[in-house]
Amino acid sequence: MKLVSIVVPNYDCEEFLHKCLDSVINQTYKNTEIIICDNGSSDSSVAIINEYAARDSRIKVLINEQNQGLINCYNRMFFEATGDYIMIQDADDWCDPERVAKQAAILDEHPVGLCLTDAYYHSPLFPTSREPRNYNGPIYITDEETWAPATIMFRREILREIPGFHQYFDRLTSYDRYFIMDIIDRFGGYYIDECLYHVWARPNSDHRSIDLEDKRAIKKLISEDIFYKLKEQRIATGTDFLKDNDQKGMEALERTMLRDRSFIADKLRLMSCIQIDYGNFRAAKQLLINAIKIAPLFTTNYRTAFYYFKAKRMKEANSPTNKLAKA
Repeated sequence: MKLVSIVVPNYDCEEFLHKCLDSVINQTYKNTEIIICDNGSSDSSVAIINEYAARDSRIKVLINEQNQGLINCYNRMFFEATGDYIMIQDADDWCDPERVAKQAAILDEHPVGLCLTDAYYHSPLFPTSREPRNYNGPIYITDEETWAPATIMFRREILREIPGFHQYFDRLTSYDRYFIMDIIDRFGGYYIDECLYHVWARPNSDHRSIDLEDKRAIKKLISEDIFYKLKEQRIATGTDFLKDNDQKGMEALERTMLRDRSFIADKLRLMSCIQIDYGNFRAAKQLLINAIKIAPLFTTNYRTAFYYFKAKRMKEANSPTNKLAKA
């Protein structure tokens, strides 16, 4: 039975940690090591992690005194891992008890670099959902990405050729998508059409929120689009700017997107819509103001502004205070 290293990055996830850690500790597959890296949390996360580590000798605790960024946290754990296989588990999500066993069995049986699965998505905004592919088997970089990136389990030996998440994506998003694409392209991949992972789609997660004061905020907004351009390039030519360490090519790709004011405004507007849906009107307002400043003639901004005021009025009308006043 191969050793599986389960890596869990944590930053201020005290609310979710118990459910997450219980799910990895109680796997039916027992030959695991669990590496948890706290990335400069300001809440009680470290106390919770240490409590679990005191009860289970499989848990190894790493502490970053200051937040090092998510991909550096992940990469640290990847190179601390001693297992034959490495499995990612986000601290605000949880997984099925059979997850490790089923994914490890695929890597035992098939000469591929990674295994991915389907996932359930949980949100206060919509019912639990999934997107079944109705397919089990090999996957290719040309495939539509219906899997959750956090479901990845990969062979540790691939780190000799692909040394973790690419530093280009530090403090951005799509670092996991690029890593997965690179592994599938070089080593092959396999998909299990089962929901072995549970994603908690919270509004302040890294993929659904942005700090406009962060100097990399705009680049973060376009990082998913940059990934898809690199994917198109890899499919067409067998390589891409990042794989070739082509800095000039990457800078040219970024400039093309950053100079398109309507495109940037629309990215800000879409992020504003996400925050409106979650009821975070202060963040939504700031994003929308910035979108209008960048592209004042972009009419979609004003339709979103109408949506903002309508949603805000509805929330205020349904607040407990207003209901009590009407009573």
